[in-house]
Amino acid sequence: MKYYLEPARLSNCSNKSCVMVHLFDTGTADSVMAEASSNTKSSKSDGKGTRSSYPPRDSLSQDEYQDVPEPHNTEEDYEEDDPLTLDTLPVELLMYISNFLDAKFLIHTLSKVCQVFHDLLTRDIYWKTRISKRWPKPYPPVYDEKFSWQEACIMREEQHKMWTNQEELCHHLKYREGIFAPVDAVHLMKNGRFLVSGSRDRYLNVVDLSKYDPENSSSIKQMKVYSNDKAHKGWIWSVASNSDDSRMCTGSWDTYIKTWDVWNDCTEINKYKCRSAVLSLHMEENTVIGAGYDQQIYTIDTRTNDVHRKKYHRRPVLSLKADDKYVISGSEDKTVAIFDRRAGHVYKTIQMESYAMDLSFGHQQLWISDKEGKIHLYDATLGQFEFIQTYDVGHTGKATGIIYTPGALFTCSTDKTIKILEPSRNPGPIQTLTAHDAEVARIFYQDNVLVSAGSDTCVGIWMPKSAF
Repeated sequence: MKYYLEPARLSNCSNKSCVMVHLFDTGTADSVMAEASSNTKSSKSDGKGTRSSYPPRDSLSQDEYQDVPEPHNTEEDYEEDDPLTLDTLPVELLMYISNFLDAKFLIHTLSKVCQVFHDLLTRDIYWKTRISKRWPKPYPPVYDEKFSWQEACIMREEQHKMWTNQEELCHHLKYREGIFAPVDAVHLMKNGRFLVSGSRDRYLNVVDLSKYDPENSSSIKQMKVYSNDKAHKGWIWSVASNSDDSRMCTGSWDTYIKTWDVWNDCTEINKYKCRSAVLSLHMEENTVIGAGYDQQIYTIDTRTNDVHRKKYHRRPVLSLKADDKYVISGSEDKTVAIFDRRAGHVYKTIQMESYAMDLSFGHQQLWISDKEGKIHLYDATLGQFEFIQTYDVGHTGKATGIIYTPGALFTCSTDKTIKILEPSRNPGPIQTLTAHDAEVARIFYQDNVLVSAGSDTCVGIWMPKSAF
């Protein structure tokens, strides 16, 4: 949807602060103009050099936020014949009008029109206020000094709009081609365009989602890029890829981790023998880290093919996440271990009441989903991993997957549901998806595309209609 702002001089209007704003394709032009004009009337001087009733006390005001630029024009500054344009409006009115426009349009288009708009729309205070007015819960859940309020606002508004208007904005399908058993692993690559799935029938499938055409039923078959029922000799339980998606790795109950050249007909590069099933994977440029059913953490140097094993759990390791500083693993022994990669040892162990099923780590946050269907939030700032709170988000089975993004928090469960939640403390519901007829084993999200691994022998796919 496109917006066009057109300032217009109203020569016959007695209120010289009135501005005409055309919002094409929104159906709100009349209401915005009326509200903007009405609020401007109430902002006239009360004779004491102050504005009487606008902005209201619960909106952004100069008293509360000193870094908002002072309006550089007053009504006395306007001559009778001077044209009134958007860039000469009081900052309060510009903010009011901006609230009717998409965040992406404001950031990528309007802020580049002139210096006035740029100064207003590049300040964090506008975006903090815009988010807090619509979603008042504490956000982000954990302070992050690198947090981008502009991008966060875009993501929150896009996710909320998408999931509350699914039929209008979202394609949904159940992909079953080359799948004959429950699916346990799903992964997205190349900005959500390519889907990789692994299932209990030993099939490894790669699908091009950009080829989907809802008007052409045969496009489902055309989406298949690669399918191999001999990729492993056991259930394929985990999939991961490196940062540029040039290579991927798979883990299976046949006790092997395999690496693949994705864009060369998914050619097998190498395979590494472990002592048990591989239940979770993390892949970097020259390293693969795997979580084993045998309680071991496997670290593989793909340049030398060296395999190193470490054991700091007493039961199978079900989930694993890592960055350049830490390897975090969750086990059936009801512990989550924080391994310091620089120091070379576990420096903190989190004791859980119920064991972790999945982890989400990033943005200075560690989210844990557990066997009882609860989710837990930890503050990972400076490596402290301090407990914040436990939340019951309504799952009645095991919470098998969790993914945090600045736009939304995603969870899935053996109760057959996927929940989209507000990405804040005490996350409230945005939407509950009930597309699967059996347990949901795993979810993956990338660039507004969500996929799920279903025990009903299919992969659930949700993607914006404008995605590709």
